[in-house]
Parts: sequence; C-alpha cells; structure tokens
Amino acid sequence: MKYKVLVLFLVLFVAVTTTGCNRDDNANSNHKQIILSAAQEQNAKLQTEPLLIRDIKIIITIPAQFKAINKFTDKLYAPISGHVTSILVEPGFIVKKGQTIAQIKSDEIGQIQLEFLDKYIQADSQVKQMTAMYALSSQAFKREGILYREGISSRAEYEVAKAQMQKDKAVLDSAKVERSTIIKVYSQRIALYGGDSSSIQRAISSKKIYPYITLRAHTGGIVLDRKVNPGEFVDDDKEMFTIADLSTIWLVGYAFEKDSQFLKVGQHVWGDLEEAQGPEVKGILSYVSSILDNESKTLEVRADIPNPNFEIKPNMYAEMRVDIGTINALAVPNKALQKYGDYIFAYVKVKPNTYEERKVIIGHKNDNYSEVLSGLKPGEVVVTEGAFSLLGESIKQKEQ
Repeated sequence: MKYKVLVLFLVLFVAVTTTGCNRDDNANSNHKQIILSAAQEQNAKLQTEPLLIRDIKIIITIPAQFKAINKFTDKLYAPISGHVTSILVEPGFIVKKGQTIAQIKSDEIGQIQLEFLDKYIQADSQVKQMTAMYALSSQAFKREGILYREGISSRAEYEVAKAQMQKDKAVLDSAKVERSTIIKVYSQRIALYGGDSSSIQRAISSKKIYPYITLRAHTGGIVLDRKVNPGEFVDDDKEMFTIADLSTIWLVGYAFEKDSQFLKVGQHVWGDLEEAQGPEVKGILSYVSSILDNESKTLEVRADIPNPNFEIKPNMYAEMRVDIGTINALAVPNKALQKYGDYIFAYVKVKPNTYEERKVIIGHKNDNYSEVLSGLKPGEVVVTEGAFSLLGESIKQKEQ
C-alpha cells in the first residue's frame, strides 16, 4: 500500500514539473520564430552581423520645397492707368536689369505731353525770336565799334549799341533756360509714371505726342509670374509681373518636433530633387524658426542653396538632409531592417537555423545605420542579407 502511494506521488510530481516547464517556455517565447532547414538557410544566402554600440553620424531628413528668396524677389506694378499694348516676356524667361518687358498706352501720359508741347513751342518760339534780335544787336554793336574807332560815331552811340546787345543776350539766355526747364520738368513728370526722356525728345522732334510707357525690369532674374494680358486695361498699382534673382534659392522644410532641438543655423545641408536627375544640391542652414507650429508640431527651417545656372525652379520638391553631428548608441544596419504593415522589424539569429522576428523602434539614422531605441540588444546577431527571404517564409507560415 505504501509502495502504491509513493508511485502515485512521483507521477503527480513529474506531471506538475513538466507543466511548469512548458508554461515557462511559452512565457519566454514572445517573438515569432522561423525555423529553416539547412537547405533553406543555404538557399536564402543569409548573412549576419552582431549589434554594437558605435558612433553614428546622424542625418535628419526633412521634406522640403524650393522657394525664391524674398529679398531677391521684385514685383512690378503698373505705374499708371492705361491699356497694355504688348507683353514681351513670359513666366520662365530670363531677363536682364533694364530690359523692356511690357508697354502701356496711357491717356494721362498723352495729356502731359500735350501740355508739354504747348509750353515748349511757346518757349522755343521765344528763344528763336530772341536769337534773331541778339544777332541784329550784335551786328549793330560791331558796326558802331568800327565807326567809333574811325571817329565817325560817338562814344555814347557805341555804348548804347553795346548795352542793347548785352540786354538781348540776357533775354536770350533766360529764354533758353526757360525752355530747358520745361523739358526737365516734364521729363521728370513722365519719369514718375515709369517713362523716360526718349518720349519727350520724340515729341520735340516730331511735334506729336507719344502716349506710351515702357515697363522695364528693375533687376535681373527669372520671370516667375505674369498677371496681365495684351489689350487689358490696368489701373495704376496693378501687379503685373514677379521677377526673382534665383542665383541663390531657399530650400524650405518643416522639421518634426523630435528633431527641432538638434537643428542650428550654420549646419551643412544636402538636398535631393524629387523630380529631376542630377547631383545633389548643397548649402547652409540659414534660418531655424524659434516657434513650433501649434497644429502641425513642425518647425520651419531654411537653407541657402547656390543656383548659378538656374537649374532649380521655385516650387520643386526635395528631401532636405541636415548633418547634426555624431551620437554614441546601439546601431543596427539599415539593410537589416524590414517594414511590413505599420511596424519595422529585424530578424535575430537565436540559435542554429532559428531566427526570431523582432519589432524595432528606431531613432536617428543615416545612410548606413539606425539608432535602436527598443527591440534589440548589444551583442545580438541580426540578419543583414537575405532578410527578405525570411519575411517571405514568415508570411507563408502565417497563411498556413
């Protein structure tokens, strides 16, 4: 009887012990494991690498867009009301400072020129009249001088002729000054409306009005926008063109809140154009906003990018990358990371032919390594080549 009780106790003890061991195994198996045969492992050509704490050069990646620099952007407005008679440039055209870009016909300019011609003709007539009188008095003075030296004429008659000549000369000079002043005054009035002296000179030579204003570029650059059409009537101060000097251009990005503390003016910036082929662009971070946007929780940053050949156009999209320095952290090779659904994971070799799928949370990264925040530990061996094959095997097992 005692023997049977002892046997029963041993059986129960073994059963309880075995059950406890199985429970512990399940508790320690929180990650999905993939077991490959030797042949499968060989076909997958898996390569592994132990995780180390290392110095990582950190690059922050920021979505960005190219913009014209405000201080290099010039908006041209209609200087006077009138009809646009011609447009000589289109958006995208490269223009030089002083280049003619449009012409406006203005009744107001015509009226100014009519007033000018009326006053100019009177002043010019006075100059011509006094020129003739001065010529006569000069001849009379010369004649009296000859007669006086020969003793035929008196000293008094000589002095009277001299005084008349001097008087006519003064009146002629005054008439010329008045004529010149009229030209200057009306040239300045025309200039106030964007015209130039050529229209006044044209009116003088032809005695006809020329009621046109020539609109010229104030600076060299690229025409970004045109807001008028030929034949359109424009009021004064109507915006007509936007011209920008794009030899240097802004790359404007909005950094995430977690990266804002690392961004500083003067850091080196690289940019990769999304829609264009070519070398990456380089520049310097010139502005970091001190205010975080309350809704998007992003921080505006700007970099000055040289653009000597105008290859970069405003509104092009790019990926801004900022070098913020080096950190010392647990680093996982980027090629070891896989993404499926909403999470990033890596495969850790836990024993021969057995790999564990680990969800990984990463922090900063560069082109080669990512900072590990959780999911992996130093010394663990991760799959760097052939991880995609393990992903396929994982999906297959899930479907089965």
